[in-house]
Amino acid sequence: RILKAIVQEKSFKKAAESLYISQPAVSFQIQNLERNLNTILFYRHTRKAQLTDAGKLLSEYAIKILSLCEESYRSIKDLENLKVGSLSIGASQTIGTYLMPKLIGKFREKYPNVAVRLEVHSTRKVAWEVAQGSLDLAITGGEIPSELEKILTVQTYASDELALILPKNHPFAQKNYLNHNELYELKFLTLEKNSSYRRVLDNILEQNLIDPEKLQIEMELSSIEAIKNAVESGL
Repeated sequence: RILKAIVQEKSFKKAAESLYISQPAVSFQIQNLERNLNTILFYRHTRKAQLTDAGKLLSEYAIKILSLCEESYRSIKDLENLKVGSLSIGASQTIGTYLMPKLIGKFREKYPNVAVRLEVHSTRKVAWEVAQGSLDLAITGGEIPSELEKILTVQTYASDELALILPKNHPFAQKNYLNHNELYELKFLTLEKNSSYRRVLDNILEQNLIDPEKLQIEMELSSIEAIKNAVESGL
């Protein structure tokens, strides 16, 4: 910065004034620089600060370096303020289908220059990708693998409601409440056994003294949307 100031002001004294330091301090820094480079940067016999050929060459690089430093500083600040950058998010199947499009839309409205990448997989897969650094964060509907509990920071984002749905013409459709035995009479369409939501659902049933093994599973489907369409069709 001292070299750049001298070139701009064409004077050691004016350069010192612009940098709010003493002229001897400016001269000392230039002498140290010349000694380290083993070359002369300024002609000493002229009134104005005149660069030698070596000084001109160094000045060009110094200006480029300072410009890059300032640019990198601005870029880091932009990144800190989410003005630029990228964000990789993982989501489990249901979250990725219903929640993430709205969340990403709101995020992009606020931070339009941040590129967002969404990966939708099982809870287990996205949890491992966060742990390995492939994803910045993930939002899932199931419990993360126990072996990752000490590695990842897990926070509750929102609560979700699971509901029993029936075709409109089903005999139980007008009921507000079903007891255990009535549940055991139903034929269920449900998510696949290895899905996070299925495990959560089975845990909730067990906590309410309902044995998941006694439920009549007619069909297992890969998504809640598929189940809704199947029920709407009367299956």
